[in-house]
Parts: sequence; C-alpha cells; structure tokens
Amino acid sequence: MTESLDDLIAGVLDPTRSVVVEACAGSGKTWLLASRILRLLLAGVAPGEILAITFTRKAAREIEARVVDWLRLLATGSA
Repeated sequence: MTESLDDLIAGVLDPTRSVVVEACAGSGKTWLLASRILRLLLAGVAPGEILAITFTRKAAREIEARVVDWLRLLATGSA
C-alpha cells in the first residue's frame, strides 16, 4: 500500500521525526521546510535546535521570510 501525498506531508511535518527532504526544483521544498520549521516552533522546539540546510541563499531567505510572516500572522491573529 502506498502513502498518499497528504500522508507523506503529515509525516514530514511531524515534529517527533527527523527528516531529509530531497526533490527537484519547483517541487515545493521551500514551502515544506518553512512549514516544518513553523510546526517545530509551535511544538515548543527552541529555534537554536532547528537545522535546515538549503543550497542557495535565496532559498534560505525565502524560508526565513515565510516563517517570520506566518509567525507574525499567528501573533496578531490576522489570517
């Protein structure tokens, strides 16, 4: 039996698991990594305990911007 895409995403976002995300360009890795970081933070993981590695500074900035934006939306309740 194969897992659905939703099941795979839920597994990657599970803060109790360590994961490696490898995929081709344009597949949603940036969204997935930003979502995972946010999920870890919401689960109480200290920011200094989170490691996310990407190959470009552009992707790292995009991940950071998404996480900060989502945290801002959660903090202000404006979604």
